[in-house]
Amino acid sequence: MKSAWNLILGLAIAAGALYYTLYNVSMKELAASFKTVDYIYLVPAVLIILLSFFFRALRWRILISPMKQMEVSGLFSPLMVGYMANILPARAGELIRAYLLGKKHGIPFSGAFASIIVERLFDIVAILLLFAWVFMFNAQVLSSEAVISGVSLQTLATRFGELSAVLVAALIGFIYMMVAHKKKLMTIIRGIIRPLPKKWHDKVEYLVEEFSQGCMVTKDLQALFKITVYTALVWGAIVLSYLPFYYAYDLDNKSLESLILLTVLVSVLIVVLPTPAFLGSFNAAILIGLHDIMKVPELTAVSFGMVVWAVSFGVILMGGFYFILHDHLSVKTLVQIEEDGGEMIK
Repeated sequence: MKSAWNLILGLAIAAGALYYTLYNVSMKELAASFKTVDYIYLVPAVLIILLSFFFRALRWRILISPMKQMEVSGLFSPLMVGYMANILPARAGELIRAYLLGKKHGIPFSGAFASIIVERLFDIVAILLLFAWVFMFNAQVLSSEAVISGVSLQTLATRFGELSAVLVAALIGFIYMMVAHKKKLMTIIRGIIRPLPKKWHDKVEYLVEEFSQGCMVTKDLQALFKITVYTALVWGAIVLSYLPFYYAYDLDNKSLESLILLTVLVSVLIVVLPTPAFLGSFNAAILIGLHDIMKVPELTAVSFGMVVWAVSFGVILMGGFYFILHDHLSVKTLVQIEEDGGEMIK
């Protein structure tokens, strides 16, 4: 039931975002616009998107190295299937990534999940740095009159930045306590869980212990440096992946500023407006960035967003289905993980 409501909510948000994107565009003209795209430029776009996932796999290998030394090739299956699973309600991909990593390579679920949390921490910091770059050097672009559900884009971006900064601070504090003052943290946790039934105490302490193993990489300065470099490469590839689409649509402004702004807007919208497979929220972000801010014709901006979304998620979808078939995974099991919220994982 919870999964059904999550799906309904996600689809409702997607429908609202798509309406915002499409309500002022003729479907006939939109269909015709796809014929004008120079599709040869989609080839480098796909290669850059794949490169970003290769960098993600390299980074993930370092993150899980305190628990197990692995080849990069062994991480592509849980990585791609996990990202594909974002088509499910409640963005179940992270949960499924941790489950598949544990099942395939014998890593405890809580430790695998901790590595993903640390990974997301680095991603949030990268987005905040890009976000700060926009505000410091291109603040004027966020002073537009663009609004989302009556809220100005500038206000939305500012609130997102504030919330992300708080989240980063909280995660850093928790991870620091986990690796440097685990006894003190355990004392606090025991106090919190004291009202719970006794059978939960050992289980919570076990999960915290396993979770701490996934955070141990943060004590290794060399590993942290490599993770930082790979994070920069991941986000560099994400920013660069939009450039071939600029050429495919022959947009006038192909500047780095434009690419970074589009990356920031997409990052903000897909978090603020969670939808299955980012449908709708992704498209609305592209429309706001290209049309409302950069003054690209609305039809072109909408068409651009549709093609970029289709190519980006198409790469993820094909990669995910390939590994589902290659590793003989059960789609039913993946859906069950999402529905149970991890309760089925021992």
